Amino acid sequence: MKDEVTKITLYCINCNEETPHTVQYIGEYLRSVSCDNCSKKIEIDRRHLRTVFAEDFIDRILSKPHRMTEDMKKALATLTPFFPKRLFREPLQVFREIYEILKKDDETNSDNDSDKENDKIENDDKNS
Repeated sequence: MKDEVTKITLYCINCNEETPHTVQYIGEYLRSVSCDNCSKKIEIDRRHLRTVFAEDFIDRILSKPHRMTEDMKKALATLTPFFPKRLFREPLQVFREIYEILKKDDETNSDNDSDKENDKIENDDKNS
């Protein structure tokens, strides 16, 4: 947070006229206002400032994942047309090949299981 001091012209109720004032900010929050003519100063309570800062900080922490996700989506949408087509095709092809291999393994296992069942039935018939 950056502290900032600004000079502006405001109406001073002590001087009863418009006079230059010094305004102090902490980040984007007002800290104090003082009249340059009569030196009357109005300050904001520090406890209140801490509460405001804490609320703002918590809000920023809780919204950070969502903001990062949105930024990544925007970046990805912007860059996607420039990606090589292989970047998308190769992983898809690998997944298809893995699926085919697993599918063949399941078929051979189910064939072996049915053969074992047939052998068991034949053995039971012979023993009876």
